Amino acid sequence: MYLVGFYSPKAKSGVTELSLSVFHWLKTNTNLSVAFISYGSLEKEDPSNHLLHEFSKLTLAEQKQKVKKMKKEHDIIIYDASSQLSEGVLKLLPIVDRLFVVGEEHKDFAVKLHQIIQFNKIFDKSVKNFITHLQGNKTFIIRENKGDRVIGFNYSKKETNEIGQMIYTDYVTHYLNEKFIEKNEKIYRKIKKIPKEDLFRGLYELGIDFEKALLFNKYVILREVLGQDYYEALENLFPHLINSKFEDLLDMFQNELFFITKLKL
Repeated sequence: MYLVGFYSPKAKSGVTELSLSVFHWLKTNTNLSVAFISYGSLEKEDPSNHLLHEFSKLTLAEQKQKVKKMKKEHDIIIYDASSQLSEGVLKLLPIVDRLFVVGEEHKDFAVKLHQIIQFNKIFDKSVKNFITHLQGNKTFIIRENKGDRVIGFNYSKKETNEIGQMIYTDYVTHYLNEKFIEKNEKIYRKIKKIPKEDLFRGLYELGIDFEKALLFNKYVILREVLGQDYYEALENLFPHLINSKFEDLLDMFQNELFFITKLKL
């Protein structure tokens, strides 16, 4: 149900040790079904239905299929991407619900990875809504939902408890979001029925604030200019319409517009 990724561009950075310690902490301190996936091979852990390694030997399609199946069987999955900078790793990372970039020296890398994922999700609706919070000079965390809390970690075993607690809290929030998604789906169905040329007016009549409705309408138009189908744009941006404040949605819109402008230069 909930997938957490650990990654670092640096070899021997302790990603596997950290992710395994969090995996064992969750198994010990919660009653959740927890699984572990390692992109590479593990020498000290016995493979089982709960613990997979050598994930790199599967094709990307097989990896995604396996993850989809495991998310139905387990509450939390820890994904150890380790430090193998490969196309396969980068293509799978966007499907995680939370990503830890391990290592205090990797701020620029984390920002660049975030930009790549943000750009890819414009054209790939299977990619999760990823992030906006990157802060500190320690470990950088890319969050799915923007909130007031920004946390960074510098790797040490002493912090396993804190990271485990945070993942558990995020899981509970994710679980509640899934449970209440039916309410949002009803709103989304109403929005889809609004004629394209009357989107702003229709949103306002549904109770969306004037400024937010106008900005959302402009955001959808931007996505269309980029080549995205109108209804795909609605689907991709709808979670932000429901869950984000106007200021947050404006930041997203401006950042995307700036990123696209830079690509054209």
